[in-house]
Amino acid sequence: MRIDAATGALLREFWKAVEPALPKLLDGFYRHATREPQLARLIGSDITRLKTAQGTHWARLFNGRFDHEYMQGVRTIGRAHNKIGLEPRWYIGGYNFVLVELAALAVSTYRWKSSQLSAVLAAVNSAVMLDMDIAISVYQEAMLADRQKQQDRLTAAIKKFDSQMKVAL
Repeated sequence: MRIDAATGALLREFWKAVEPALPKLLDGFYRHATREPQLARLIGSDITRLKTAQGTHWARLFNGRFDHEYMQGVRTIGRAHNKIGLEPRWYIGGYNFVLVELAALAVSTYRWKSSQLSAVLAAVNSAVMLDMDIAISVYQEAMLADRQKQQDRLTAAIKKFDSQMKVAL
């Protein structure tokens, strides 16, 4: 994903512009998301809590360390999305919204420094793609585990039925 120490430094530097803009960005994100009836139902009245969780996540992403704490946070997000039934397409769509906003912020922040702008955009894209990859992978792992549990229950029910039929016959 082209993430190295320089990527982390660029993310931390850009966070200085992102952090104060994040509340407005998240307001726009949830306004946008709740226009879709399916997402509005999933979000419900949890917007305040979700904004706080997103703020924590974005701060962790922009610290540029991608350490154990970061990985645990992303894994928690993936499991939560699976649990509530958020399809990956909505997750990817949400990232699209945020990336557009971050790109606009980067352009306004670094408009007179084209090489810095290019480097920051590459760092943000790399970090976001890694983040999305991990969360969706966890989501898929959780889905597969759920399917395996269902299959195990079905297999057990078939065996029980088979045993009962053998006794009855």
